[in-house]
Amino acid sequence: MKRFLLVLVCFNVWAADNTVNVDQVGDNNTISITQDGSGHSATLTLGKTSPADNTNINITQQGTGAKTATVDIPSGINNGVIMFQDGTGNHTANIQNLNGSANNIGITQTGAGNHSMTITGVAGTTNNNNTVDVTQSGGAGADKTFNLWLNGATGAGVTIQQTNPTQASQGGMNIQCNPCGSGWSYIRN
Repeated sequence: MKRFLLVLVCFNVWAADNTVNVDQVGDNNTISITQDGSGHSATLTLGKTSPADNTNINITQQGTGAKTATVDIPSGINNGVIMFQDGTGNHTANIQNLNGSANNIGITQTGAGNHSMTITGVAGTTNNNNTVDVTQSGGAGADKTFNLWLNGATGAGVTIQQTNPTQASQGGMNIQCNPCGSGWSYIRN
Protein backbone atom coordinates (compact mmCIF):
# COMPACT_ATOMS: atom_id res chain seq x y z
CA MET A 1 0.00 0.00 0.00
CA LYS A 2 1.33 3.42 -0.97
CA ARG A 3 0.95 6.36 1.35
CA PHE A 4 0.82 9.97 0.30
CA LEU A 5 1.42 12.99 2.39
CA LEU A 6 -0.76 15.99 1.62
CA VAL A 7 0.63 19.32 2.72
CA LEU A 8 -1.63 22.35 2.82
CA VAL A 9 0.07 25.72 3.03
CA CYS A 10 -1.90 28.85 3.87
CA PHE A 11 -0.63 32.39 3.62
CA ASN A 12 -1.98 35.53 5.15
CA VAL A 13 -1.90 38.27 2.51
CA TRP A 14 -2.28 41.85 3.65
CA ALA A 15 -4.06 44.49 1.63
CA ALA A 16 -0.77 46.17 0.71
CA ASP A 17 0.42 42.91 -0.89
CA ASN A 18 -2.15 42.78 -3.69
CA THR A 19 -0.05 41.52 -6.61
CA VAL A 20 -1.44 39.02 -9.10
CA ASN A 21 0.36 37.61 -12.17
CA VAL A 22 -1.43 35.21 -14.55
CA ASP A 23 0.00 33.60 -17.68
CA GLN A 24 -3.07 32.04 -19.36
CA VAL A 25 -2.86 29.30 -21.99
CA GLY A 26 -5.90 27.98 -23.83
CA ASP A 27 -9.36 29.08 -24.98
CA ASN A 28 -12.80 29.65 -23.45
CA ASN A 29 -11.61 30.89 -20.05
CA THR A 30 -13.17 33.24 -17.53
CA ILE A 31 -10.73 35.13 -15.32
CA SER A 32 -11.89 37.43 -12.49
CA ILE A 33 -9.48 39.38 -10.31
CA THR A 34 -10.83 41.55 -7.48
CA GLN A 35 -8.44 43.60 -5.38
CA ASP A 36 -9.67 45.74 -2.49
CA GLY A 37 -7.54 47.59 0.04
CA SER A 38 -4.37 49.42 -0.94
CA GLY A 39 -1.60 49.07 -3.50
CA HIS A 40 -2.88 46.82 -6.31
CA SER A 41 -1.08 45.28 -9.27
CA ALA A 42 -2.54 42.74 -11.71
CA THR A 43 -0.74 41.45 -14.81
CA LEU A 44 -2.37 38.96 -17.19
CA THR A 45 -0.92 37.48 -20.37
CA LEU A 46 -3.05 35.64 -22.96
CA GLY A 47 -1.89 33.72 -26.01
CA LYS A 48 1.84 33.89 -25.32
CA THR A 49 2.61 30.46 -26.80
CA SER A 50 -0.55 29.95 -28.88
CA PRO A 51 -3.65 32.06 -29.66
CA ALA A 52 -6.09 32.54 -26.77
CA ASP A 53 -9.68 32.84 -27.98
CA ASN A 54 -13.07 33.43 -26.32
CA THR A 55 -11.64 34.43 -22.95
CA ASN A 56 -13.41 36.87 -20.61
CA ILE A 57 -11.33 38.92 -18.19
CA ASN A 58 -12.68 41.10 -15.39
CA ILE A 59 -10.25 43.09 -13.21
CA THR A 60 -11.67 45.20 -10.36
CA GLN A 61 -9.34 47.32 -8.23
CA GLN A 62 -10.74 49.45 -5.40
CA GLY A 63 -9.59 51.21 -2.26
CA THR A 64 -6.58 53.41 -1.61
CA GLY A 65 -3.13 53.61 -3.15
CA ALA A 66 -1.84 53.05 -6.66
CA LYS A 67 -3.66 50.60 -8.93
CA THR A 68 -2.09 49.06 -12.03
CA ALA A 69 -3.75 46.54 -14.37
CA THR A 70 -2.02 45.16 -17.47
CA VAL A 71 -3.38 42.66 -20.00
CA ASP A 72 -1.11 41.38 -22.77
CA ILE A 73 -2.92 39.90 -25.81
CA PRO A 74 -0.28 38.95 -28.41
CA SER A 75 -2.69 36.62 -30.24
CA GLY A 76 -6.42 36.00 -29.86
CA ILE A 77 -9.94 36.56 -31.12
CA ASN A 78 -13.28 37.27 -29.45
CA ASN A 79 -11.79 38.11 -26.05
CA GLY A 80 -13.47 40.46 -23.59
CA VAL A 81 -11.53 42.63 -21.15
CA ILE A 82 -13.24 44.72 -18.47
CA MET A 83 -11.13 46.84 -16.10
CA PHE A 84 -12.61 48.91 -13.26
CA GLN A 85 -10.39 51.08 -11.07
CA ASP A 86 -11.90 53.20 -8.28
CA GLY A 87 -10.85 55.06 -5.16
CA THR A 88 -7.92 57.24 -4.21
CA GLY A 89 -4.45 56.85 -5.69
CA ASN A 90 -3.22 56.81 -9.26
CA HIS A 91 -4.86 54.40 -11.70
CA THR A 92 -3.02 52.83 -14.64
CA ALA A 93 -4.66 50.49 -17.18
CA ASN A 94 -2.74 48.92 -20.07
CA ILE A 95 -3.62 46.63 -22.95
CA GLN A 96 -0.34 45.61 -24.58
CA ASN A 97 0.58 43.86 -27.82
CA LEU A 98 -3.03 43.77 -29.00
CA ASN A 99 -3.18 41.40 -31.95
CA GLY A 100 -6.45 39.80 -32.99
CA SER A 101 -10.03 40.35 -34.04
CA ALA A 102 -13.42 40.91 -32.39
CA ASN A 103 -11.85 41.74 -29.01
CA ASN A 104 -13.96 43.99 -26.75
CA ILE A 105 -12.22 46.24 -24.23
CA GLY A 106 -13.97 48.30 -21.54
CA ILE A 107 -12.04 50.43 -19.03
CA THR A 108 -13.51 52.63 -16.29
CA GLN A 109 -11.30 54.75 -14.05
CA THR A 110 -12.89 56.94 -11.38
CA GLY A 111 -12.05 58.55 -8.05
CA ALA A 112 -9.44 60.94 -6.69
CA GLY A 113 -6.14 60.26 -8.42
CA ASN A 114 -4.48 60.46 -11.80
CA HIS A 115 -5.92 58.15 -14.47
CA SER A 116 -3.78 56.79 -17.29
CA MET A 117 -4.88 54.34 -20.00
CA THR A 118 -2.77 52.90 -22.82
CA ILE A 119 -3.77 50.46 -25.54
CA THR A 120 -1.11 49.46 -28.06
CA GLY A 121 -1.24 47.20 -31.06
CA VAL A 122 1.83 45.57 -32.51
CA ALA A 123 3.25 47.02 -35.74
CA GLY A 124 2.30 44.87 -38.71
CA THR A 125 -0.61 43.13 -36.97
CA THR A 126 -4.30 43.12 -37.85
CA ASN A 127 -6.93 44.14 -35.31
CA ASN A 128 -10.26 43.74 -37.11
CA ASN A 129 -13.60 44.63 -35.51
CA ASN A 130 -12.19 45.36 -32.05
CA THR A 131 -14.13 47.75 -29.80
CA VAL A 132 -12.70 50.03 -27.12
CA ASP A 133 -14.91 51.88 -24.61
CA VAL A 134 -13.10 53.98 -21.96
CA THR A 135 -14.43 56.34 -19.27
CA GLN A 136 -12.10 58.38 -17.09
CA SER A 137 -13.71 60.57 -14.40
CA GLY A 138 -12.93 62.01 -11.01
CA GLY A 139 -12.86 65.09 -8.88
CA ALA A 140 -10.16 67.65 -8.13
CA GLY A 141 -6.66 66.34 -8.72
CA ALA A 142 -7.71 63.58 -11.12
CA ASP A 143 -5.67 64.22 -14.27
CA LYS A 144 -6.66 61.94 -17.13
CA THR A 145 -4.50 60.73 -20.02
CA PHE A 146 -4.90 58.10 -22.69
CA ASN A 147 -2.79 56.71 -25.50
CA LEU A 148 -4.40 54.53 -28.11
CA TRP A 149 -2.44 52.98 -30.96
CA LEU A 150 -4.25 50.43 -33.09
CA ASN A 151 -2.57 49.04 -36.18
CA GLY A 152 -4.51 47.51 -39.07
CA ALA A 153 -7.79 48.29 -37.30
CA THR A 154 -10.34 47.49 -40.00
CA GLY A 155 -13.91 47.83 -38.71
CA ALA A 156 -12.90 48.96 -35.20
CA GLY A 157 -14.94 51.26 -32.97
CA VAL A 158 -13.56 53.47 -30.18
CA THR A 159 -15.25 55.67 -27.57
CA ILE A 160 -13.14 57.63 -25.05
CA GLN A 161 -14.83 59.87 -22.46
CA GLN A 162 -12.98 62.08 -19.98
CA THR A 163 -15.09 63.91 -17.40
CA ASN A 164 -13.83 66.63 -15.08
CA PRO A 165 -14.04 70.29 -16.06
CA THR A 166 -11.52 71.40 -13.41
CA GLN A 167 -8.55 69.28 -14.51
CA ALA A 168 -6.61 68.94 -17.73
CA SER A 169 -7.22 65.92 -19.92
CA GLN A 170 -4.78 64.64 -22.49
CA GLY A 171 -5.00 62.09 -25.23
CA GLY A 172 -3.25 60.74 -28.22
CA MET A 173 -4.74 58.46 -30.84
CA ASN A 174 -2.97 56.77 -33.71
CA ILE A 175 -5.36 54.56 -35.65
CA GLN A 176 -4.50 52.99 -38.96
CA CYS A 177 -7.57 51.58 -40.64
CA ASN A 178 -9.40 51.28 -43.94
CA PRO A 179 -12.34 51.34 -43.45
CA CYS A 180 -12.27 52.49 -39.84
CA GLY A 181 -15.60 51.00 -38.85
CA SER A 182 -18.66 52.18 -37.04
CA GLY A 183 -17.09 55.21 -35.43
CA TRP A 184 -14.53 56.93 -33.31
CA SER A 185 -15.55 59.22 -30.48
CA TYR A 186 -13.62 61.37 -28.01
CA ILE A 187 -15.72 63.24 -25.45
CA ARG A 188 -14.32 65.66 -22.91
CA ASN A 189 -16.60 67.48 -20.47
